[in-house]
Amino acid sequence: MNMNTFIILDKMFQEIQNKGYIKAINNNKNSAGPTLENELGTTGGDFNIPDFYDIEIKAIREYYAAEFDLFNSRPDGRYYNASQWLSEEFGYPDKTFKSVKVFKGDVYASKICPIGLFYHFQLDVNEIEKRIYLKVFNYKYEFINNDIYWDFDTLKEKLERKLKKLAIFSFKRIEKDGYLYFKYYDVKKYELKGFEQFIECIKNGVIYVTFKTGVYKNGKYAGKFTDHGTSFRIAKNNIDKLFYRI
Repeated sequence: MNMNTFIILDKMFQEIQNKGYIKAINNNKNSAGPTLENELGTTGGDFNIPDFYDIEIKAIREYYAAEFDLFNSRPDGRYYNASQWLSEEFGYPDKTFKSVKVFKGDVYASKICPIGLFYHFQLDVNEIEKRIYLKVFNYKYEFINNDIYWDFDTLKEKLERKLKKLAIFSFKRIEKDGYLYFKYYDVKKYELKGFEQFIECIKNGVIYVTFKTGVYKNGKYAGKFTDHGTSFRIAKNNIDKLFYRI
C-alpha cells in the first residue's frame, strides 16, 4: 500500500487546520469543497480523476449523515444520449418550461422507485452479461423496457481511476459580517476494497444511481434541456462497506 500521498495530505491538513476558520472562496453555502481544494492547491475541475494526486477529496459538514457522489457515469445503453432519451420517453414536464421533459430521481436495485407519475424504475445487476440494467415499469408495475444499461468494464475503470483512495474532511461553517468561513478540523482516510464490493453495494441498495436532467432556467439557453450527470452515490455512514479505513 503506497502511503506517500496520504503523508503529503496529512502535512497540508495540519497547515490548513492551524489556520482555523478560512474565508470561503465565494459566499455559496456549498463552497466548502472548492474552498478546501483551493487550500490544497487543486481546482478539482476534472470529475474523471482524483482531486489531490491519487486521492479523491470530499468535505462533509459535522454531524451530517451526508450522501455524496462517488463518480458520474452516463449509461452506455442503446442510444447516443441515453439520459436525454430517458427524459423524453419516461420523464415529466418541467415546472417552468412545461414543453421540456426532465428526469430527476434516485434508483436502487433493492426496491422499485417511482419517478414522475406514470413510471417506476429499478436497477438490475446481471452478473452473467456483466451489465447493470435500468428496468422501467408502468404504473401497474408491469415491465416495459431495459434499453438503458451500464457495462461492468466501464464502471470498474471509472471507480478504480477515481476512487482508489478517498479522504473525507469534516468541517464547521460560520457566517461573520456577511461572509462565510469554514474550519476543517478532521480528516478520515480510506482505500477502496474493490469492484466486487461495489457491485455488492449496488445489489444491496447501499449504492444507488441519481439522474439529474433538467432545464436551463435563465440566460441564453433558458428553456433548453441540460444534463447535470448521472451519479453513483453512497451515504457517509455506509462508507465502510466499500472502503477500508486507513
